[in-house]
Amino acid sequence: MIELTSLARPYAKAIFSAALEANEAPSIENELDLLGQAIQTDQINKIIEDPELSKTDTAAKLAAVFEAELSALTKRLIDVLAENGRLNLLNAIFEIYQELLQEHNDQSSIEVVVASKPSEESKENIINKLQALHGASANINFKEDASIMGGMFLKVGDETLDLSIKGRVKKLVNQLNF
Repeated sequence: MIELTSLARPYAKAIFSAALEANEAPSIENELDLLGQAIQTDQINKIIEDPELSKTDTAAKLAAVFEAELSALTKRLIDVLAENGRLNLLNAIFEIYQELLQEHNDQSSIEVVVASKPSEESKENIINKLQALHGASANINFKEDASIMGGMFLKVGDETLDLSIKGRVKKLVNQLNF
């Protein structure tokens, strides 16, 4: 399967640049979020994958479904994506767009993966320490993944810090096999 991120990046950069020029960056983010969620539904997928519809008809149908919610910029993006057969990239475009917007606003996005839900006190402590390091405007999201067995896994932008039990065991196994 082709990595969607590399295909989506030029589109995300183009729409982001156009949104900044039009001073519509936050509203375009909401529109892309709506479209990203919509293409995961069966109804919208039927429109996108309908072999009887031409590329322009597909774009027109999508624009009609979201007529009231989409700006001219986003409708143009749909046209370009449909023309190039890339409507499946909408979710990846949204994710990249979000990163670009956060960079533009000097915000960092931090993902904290824990084995089980932390207590409110622990969660507050983690948030305070991360905000002290990365700024008070940092977006901190917690996810649960029992496979890490304990500890936590941090992802800040492109950097990761594995403080999980699973990561430590893997490191130990690698050292023993070397």
